[in-house]
Amino acid sequence: REVGMALGAALILALGVGLFLYGKHSRQNAAWDKLALAELYAYSGKHEQAQTLLTQLAEEGANPAAASLARMLEGDLSFPRGELDKALAAYEKAAETAPEPLKPFALTEKVLTLETAGKSAECASAAQGFLDSYADSMLAPMVHASLARCQTASGQAEAAKTPLQKLSLQYPNTPWAAWAHSRLQPPATPK
Repeated sequence: REVGMALGAALILALGVGLFLYGKHSRQNAAWDKLALAELYAYSGKHEQAQTLLTQLAEEGANPAAASLARMLEGDLSFPRGELDKALAAYEKAAETAPEPLKPFALTEKVLTLETAGKSAECASAAQGFLDSYADSMLAPMVHASLARCQTASGQAEAAKTPLQKLSLQYPNTPWAAWAHSRLQPPATPK
């Protein structure tokens, strides 16, 4: 009788754990499905429907990666409409909660949005923070370029030489190096 009760309890426990794991897996799959539908709406020009799904997905948080991508897509929808503060808020939230493989992408979007918004000092600070953490990222050249532009825009032309030199030296034979090299050359004097 005791053995039967122990087996029954173990079976109930196993069933409970199984249902919990199944529910968690289902919520994660539902999050990816919702993200895919939101992307479909976004690319079809149905921004309001996309925004509704993205907001739900980000708030539910069942899947951190899907929620971070939802926030990044929110920013991507706001950016071209000139809603830079809204885009920046979305990218910042994504960067705060993104799992590691996605974090550099969210941070890069934040840097580029700050640059576009003309917030040069904030952009330079965010760019330097990115480069301190992700110097070897494939996104680093883009962030070096943004850092140089933001430093130049905020009157720090001498400081801007450092990221330009890094681009020129670390990424030879690339468009990044050519761009940086052209900015490091003194202006031509008319004859």
